[in-house]
Amino acid sequence: MNFSDRSNYEKTWEGLAKDFDSAQHFVAGHNDNKEFQRSAQVTLEVLKETIGVSKEDTFLEIGCGIGRVGRALSPHVGQWNGADISSGMIAQAEKYLNDLDNVSLHKLQASSLEQFEDESFDAIYCTVVFMHLLEWDRYRYIKEAMRLLKPGGRVYFDNVDITTDHGWQVFTDGYNIPVSERPAHMSMVSSADELLTYGQKAGYQNTRIHRWGGAWVALVGTKS
Repeated sequence: MNFSDRSNYEKTWEGLAKDFDSAQHFVAGHNDNKEFQRSAQVTLEVLKETIGVSKEDTFLEIGCGIGRVGRALSPHVGQWNGADISSGMIAQAEKYLNDLDNVSLHKLQASSLEQFEDESFDAIYCTVVFMHLLEWDRYRYIKEAMRLLKPGGRVYFDNVDITTDHGWQVFTDGYNIPVSERPAHMSMVSSADELLTYGQKAGYQNTRIHRWGGAWVALVGTKS
């Protein structure tokens, strides 16, 4: 599947989630279970630092994959919801999270959050997903998340930061692949200005940028 299929996210990720090992590899870039769990704990700490995590919260993760972050986060919240456009990813997440009783998984019907009701969540986040989305779809998720948040709700959206050494490497790796050979899931980068603009145009309050790990940039904001 080449880059011309970029916006057919469901087709791309169904093909990459045929079993747990394949899904884990394409989500994380490896099959090291200890590193998989360690990275989830890092993301948990980032969420605690940026948007806060509470036992009273109902969380939604956009692009939950096989539940890497959900397994780490769910013990700290009231309810964790994972949404993904790939039924294969959802199937693997069901296996990975089957011992947790405050977890719900949702197959997205399109590159949209329209299936969820207004003001359903206290916090919404999306991590290690924007690299696989076109810019219009990044903004769509940020904009639609506003409707789903309760008043005072919080959002977090991240991507690889093009201004970092790692981000520039990701960018040039793609640049060096011939157009006809670029895979549909190839990673793409963001900038702080891009993400901040999305948040401000979508109407969030207290928008700010959070950088972490020497490679990542995130939009943080609240609903008034």
